[in-house]
Amino acid sequence: MSLDIATLRRRLQEALGDEFTVGDLLGEGGFAAVFRVRDKQLHRDVAVKVLDLGLTPSPSLAARFVREARTIAQLEHPHIVPIYKVGGHKREVLYIVMRCVDGPSLRQLLEKRQRLSMSDAGRIARQVADALGYAHHHGIVHRDVKPDNVLIDASGHVLVSDFGIAKAAQQASTQLTTEGMVVGTPQYMSPEQATGEPTDSRSDVYALGIVLYQMLAGAPPFDGESAQAILMKQATATPTPIREIRTDVSTELAAVVHRMLAKDPAERYQTAEEASHALVHALPTAARDRVRVRPGAPATAVRSLVGLGIGGCLASVAFAAGALVVNWTAFSRQPRLAGTAPLPDSLRAALVQRHALAAGDAPVFAFIPDGPEDSVLFVIARQRVAVVTPRRVRGYARDSVAYTVHAVWRSGLRFQFILVPAGGRRDTAFARLSPRGFWELWRYVNRLLPAASGGLGFRIEAEPGGPRYRVRRRVERP
Repeated sequence: MSLDIATLRRRLQEALGDEFTVGDLLGEGGFAAVFRVRDKQLHRDVAVKVLDLGLTPSPSLAARFVREARTIAQLEHPHIVPIYKVGGHKREVLYIVMRCVDGPSLRQLLEKRQRLSMSDAGRIARQVADALGYAHHHGIVHRDVKPDNVLIDASGHVLVSDFGIAKAAQQASTQLTTEGMVVGTPQYMSPEQATGEPTDSRSDVYALGIVLYQMLAGAPPFDGESAQAILMKQATATPTPIREIRTDVSTELAAVVHRMLAKDPAERYQTAEEASHALVHALPTAARDRVRVRPGAPATAVRSLVGLGIGGCLASVAFAAGALVVNWTAFSRQPRLAGTAPLPDSLRAALVQRHALAAGDAPVFAFIPDGPEDSVLFVIARQRVAVVTPRRVRGYARDSVAYTVHAVWRSGLRFQFILVPAGGRRDTAFARLSPRGFWELWRYVNRLLPAASGGLGFRIEAEPGGPRYRVRRRVERP
């Protein structure tokens, strides 16, 4: 029995209510489908994964779906797709509301290009490794790392999705294996997964090695006519050395691929963090984030903005911001939300419910950027200032907080927006705003909050080889 998409769409609309509009089908498989949904309250699109409970073969699958939501909700990392909400309706559907990534999956990118440049392959693998390392630190193993679950947004930023069969590492795989389920995708499964042995975070390192191999070679190292044939190769066969397929791959990068694909987990990198560091050591450009998804503006045009920014700081912060907007409008998109009072009552109610605002307070400005930080809501109210993320709220009395901005070059010009509470630790509300996003935020905040004492300071950072090589210059307005 297959999914009835029309019925599933109707049930999801009933479950979500009038504040959401269910749109296009983004994908389907098994007992679940993913829809693009418009969030009318926050003026943004989200992706909603919905499970038809009428088609599930056992209650355990529904329970695993809920466990997926709870697993993702624990993770708050710039390279992991964030989850916003979990719900159900009349014992008919369960759903998860997530960020909608407007960009291709790695699978789609590989179908278009077949092979990637070493720089892009290294950057993608390093960002995935960072996401996995964070998840592993929280006791979570992905167990299905593959190109379909690696997404690239419009700014070239990589996010890992679908921790649907991830689980707490300490639970091992006993519950799933007793159900007789094969967990993973054969082309990307580790030898220990293929043979049904216990797995840990090193299985994700192996799967990422397969993905890196495919990005460089144009195909995964093992394939076959059946899942069983592929799993046999994963357990016993040796992959063709990557330099025999692609001679421009450096010996250092080839050594990283080889170690990630070791059959014995003890011979691989023992953590995803180790793999990330090895990638940057072998290929310094892997330290950067931006992946070229489609042709962009010449790098020289982008870099010229840095010069404008420094000159503007010396003369006037307002001039710098204005110059950046004029020169950057064509290169970055508008924020998802940048609004002043009157703001919707539903937004105020949601903020009160999250304890971001007191019942008698009212928001006067709300901001959500476009890009990797679009799960963060920044609010200035009459009495409070709040930074709201899916997992927590950070709030301050409005009359006790100022702000400052740092400009950073990280594969393109980005801005850090930092709150400075009186007598407290600085709070980086946004770490990678685009110039356009920064302008839309700053032109309102500049009228509502004071700049930190000493004037609005800019720190210009250049990172030519990654985090270990940093040149800083600080310029203050007199």
